[in-house]
Formats: sequence, structure tokens, C-alpha cells
Amino acid sequence: MRRDQELEGTILLLEPTYLAQVEHETTDGDRVELITTFAKFDPFTHYILQSLNAELAAPHLGSRLYVNSLTTARSIHLLQHYFTRNLVLREDDGLPRSTLCQVIEYIHAHLDQEVGLAELAVITHLSPHYFTRLFKQSTRSTSHQLVICCRVERSESLLLDRKDAIAQFARQVGFANQAHLNVHIKRSSVLHPR
Repeated sequence: MRRDQELEGTILLLEPTYLAQVEHETTDGDRVELITTFAKFDPFTHYILQSLNAELAAPHLGSRLYVNSLTTARSIHLLQHYFTRNLVLREDDGLPRSTLCQVIEYIHAHLDQEVGLAELAVITHLSPHYFTRLFKQSTRSTSHQLVICCRVERSESLLLDRKDAIAQFARQVGFANQAHLNVHIKRSSVLHPR
């Protein structure tokens, strides 16, 4: 490579305190150290970085929650694959039913807004990372996926009423525009055929 050529890349920085918190809440282990590795291709990290870049390039409602979820997933991946010893993930039963209902009610009440992971974690009195883990155990999906699913369902019910233009109610339920809604309706029908 010539010296005058530009390099393109992505740098993902994680606060050491955040990573320590994730480790403390996720594992039964004590203090661990990160293994230094260079020039090792990691497909999962590549996927996370591509997803983060795509989300940051075209921000829309829900992007903050998605970015938070990707960062948490990357942290857990680091703990599982790049630390000096193998960590055993702690087993939990998920969120209590009443707490899960509170989170879902909050999501439904704020579909037209940017819902963040920190906000959802506050409802449960948990850290964002621990909330993410327990939520996934309880629902088998991420909070971001649930928000999108709820937005699609609300859009479908508004479609049946046909009182408003599609573009108008797409914004009412938190999608950036009609095209954004269409993408998620198509994804939803592929993942959950009726």
C-alpha cells in the first residue's frame, strides 16, 4: 500500500468501566484480563461493526436502542472469546412477569418516540446490560426487535382503519417514513408468516 492512500475503517471503543460492569453482572468469575490479538478476523465483530455503521449512516427512530444492543452484544462476545480464562455465564430466570409487563406497556406508550435501553433498564431497576440479558431470556428477542414488532402491529391495525395516510401513521408509530415501515412489514411477514 502506498503511504498517500487513505485507509477506511471503524473503531469501536468500549469504556473499561462498562466492560467491567458487564463482566460483573454476567459471570460468576473474578477480575479477568483481555487477551491482546492482532490481525485476527472475527466474523461476529465484523457483523457488529457493519451493523453499527449502517445504523449510524441512516439514523431513524429506534436506532439508539439498536446501537445500545449491538454494543452490549459486542461486550459479551469479548468476555466469552477474548479474555484470559473461559467465563461461565450466570444462569437467570429472566424478568419477573410484572416487570416485563411494565416494560412492554412503556414500549407501547412510547412507540412514536426514540426508546433507549437506559430508559427501559430504569423501569426494571437494572443496569442496561443486565436488563438486556434478562429481557432476552424472558422474550427470546431483543428489546429493539420488540419495539419494531409493536410498531408493525400498530401500523397494521391503523391500516385496517384507513383513517390516515400511510405516511402519516408511519410516523405516529415511530418509523421515519413510509419506506421504513414497508421494510419492517416485509421483514415481519417473512419472520412471522400468518
